[in-house]
Amino acid sequence: MKVLIISHNPMTTYDCMGRTLLTLFSEFDRSELCQLYIYPTVPNADKCDSFYRITDKDVIRSFTCFKVKGHEVACDVGQSDLFENGSDEKLYRNPKNKTSVLMMMRDLAWSMAHWCNKDLKGWLEKEKPDAIFIAPGSAKFIYNVALRISDMLSLPIVCYICDDFYFVKTPSGLADKLCLSMLRQKTRSLMMHTSHIITICDELRDDYSREFGVPATTVMTGSSYGIAATPKIAASPGSISYFGSIRCGRYRSICDIGAALDRINSENGTSFELNIYTGEKDPEILGEIEKYRSVKLRGFVSGAEMECAFNASDILLHTEAFDEENIDAVRHSVSTKIADALAGGIPLIAYGPAEIASVSYLQRNDSALCITSPDELYERLREVFVEKKDMTAIVLNALGTARKNHVSQLNSQLVRKIISDAAHNT
Repeated sequence: MKVLIISHNPMTTYDCMGRTLLTLFSEFDRSELCQLYIYPTVPNADKCDSFYRITDKDVIRSFTCFKVKGHEVACDVGQSDLFENGSDEKLYRNPKNKTSVLMMMRDLAWSMAHWCNKDLKGWLEKEKPDAIFIAPGSAKFIYNVALRISDMLSLPIVCYICDDFYFVKTPSGLADKLCLSMLRQKTRSLMMHTSHIITICDELRDDYSREFGVPATTVMTGSSYGIAATPKIAASPGSISYFGSIRCGRYRSICDIGAALDRINSENGTSFELNIYTGEKDPEILGEIEKYRSVKLRGFVSGAEMECAFNASDILLHTEAFDEENIDAVRHSVSTKIADALAGGIPLIAYGPAEIASVSYLQRNDSALCITSPDELYERLREVFVEKKDMTAIVLNALGTARKNHVSQLNSQLVRKIISDAAHNT
């Protein structure tokens, strides 16, 4: 069996989705996988027989050169940057390029471009996939890519849902309403041709299976590092570490923590810190964070450097925003970093609304110190840092949860069975 993975990001060790794909397919041989992706980056995990990339720039240039010049991309195990070219970073990170109007223009460009050309067809003929695994998102054109290839090669589709773009509140703006309506329509089309849905949490499984009548299975993200044998608890913790994106309002929650730590430090003559490991470069966001002396921006880390910083952490942090717009956006999402946090044996603090799936998951399993209201933040952090709260029971629960839900080998074996069943039942 050979699986064609269609996604925005390739398999990498330096990107959340890239690492998620690596864990989901950890039990597959290299010869069983090929990947078609659209992000302007380079895979650094030699997990696929071949990688094929078509970027937005390839599509735009085709309107002057009359050909979409997608191509195979060689894996570079030394790659650690999110973007192959620095010039792409400003383009893809600029929030102004995420407006509904520009998103619809992007979808229109892909619909007009001849991306399914002789070169791509030749690559597909060479790879000979038996099934499609698609990880879609908010861009409608990638749904079209999966549907077109599925129809052309008579391939079954297994759809991976880790973020919800369907069951969100309808926005007020006309362009936003139209964009969401079109995305919902495209989602329905994809689901009509989907054999099985894999979701990251039970909430998404129940919603999507009920709405579309397609069998669905929860497969949580596996840990990238394995599961610690025993808890790693610092006798006198001096810092908290956060890894990953600080967008979706998360930076505001980080500012809350910074304010609470600044107060604790001022009152007690201490120097507790919140270390932020992120690739964020927006000066407005960074400017807000830099107002707090206890918050230290450590920059982006990946690979061995990230593993070292992770294992050196006294306490790990998962956080989400408290405003309604961002709650709605991530309500049914479970951060891919939670698997590593639970498996690491390091105490985890979760600061965010209880109605978000990631926070409720940690609460339900008593696997983190969950702070679900800004009003209780100062006192709960004071318990940890000043009163030296014993976190042993929480960490033991976290390790048990990791063994139950986040063993990469077991989860990948389940993914294999789902895709194999879809391929053989077509």
